[in-house]
Amino acid sequence: MINEKTILQARLKNCLLTIVEMEPLLSRISVHHELKKEFRQLKEISGKIAGMELSDAEVERIENATEVFLKELEIPGEFLPQENHETLQ
Repeated sequence: MINEKTILQARLKNCLLTIVEMEPLLSRISVHHELKKEFRQLKEISGKIAGMELSDAEVERIENATEVFLKELEIPGEFLPQENHETLQ
């Protein structure tokens, strides 16, 4: 049976991996160099989530911040993979 702790950890990991998955796209634009260290830290943290105690409020705050981050990136269409170009605009 999946407990609340496991669900919160999965939600957090999803946020972190969503951002980490942006790294190849960001490597095509100038933003990537500035965020390289942060991507490395996110990768390290995503491997340590299993031992974390989280609250719903904390995870919700991180989910909201992830959403804002993705919206603020506004990656130009020419940098998006063709198969996702239509759905991400």
